[in-house]
Amino acid sequence: MMMRTVALAFATLCLAAGVCSAQTAPKGLQMPNGTIEAAPAGTVSWELLQQAKTVQRADKKFGPEFTREIRGLDKKQVKIYGFMMPLEQSRLQKRFLLASFPPHCAFCLPGGPESMVEVIADKPVEFTYEPIVVAGRLAVLDDDVVYYRLTNALAVP
Repeated sequence: MMMRTVALAFATLCLAAGVCSAQTAPKGLQMPNGTIEAAPAGTVSWELLQQAKTVQRADKKFGPEFTREIRGLDKKQVKIYGFMMPLEQSRLQKRFLLASFPPHCAFCLPGGPESMVEVIADKPVEFTYEPIVVAGRLAVLDDDVVYYRLTNALAVP
């Protein structure tokens, strides 16, 4: 629970500071050794999800601005390929972040809010350092700490 709180607090601070949109999207999944691995066929690309921009709104708060193509994914069944970032200290994870970059520090987020998806799994998913494919219903969020949430999620073998 503490890790989730720290991760969400850091994401909120980044969002408020407007610094999270500086990452550029790789053409695939960035591996720990620096190479880029193509995502499996049928998965939503990080390149697409990372087209979301963090903008300052009229009320002076920061939030996402989504492309029409991203908005078209809202409430759709999708598959996403990425790295698991656990939010609790457990081998099995029901709620975690899926990131486009491999986590490198327990206290650092691997990218901005456009580079992560909050995953809420129906059945716990075993933690791994290897990239995984997760399927579920995608929510594109306007007023949350994260920009994307995958619910009713399942790990795809």
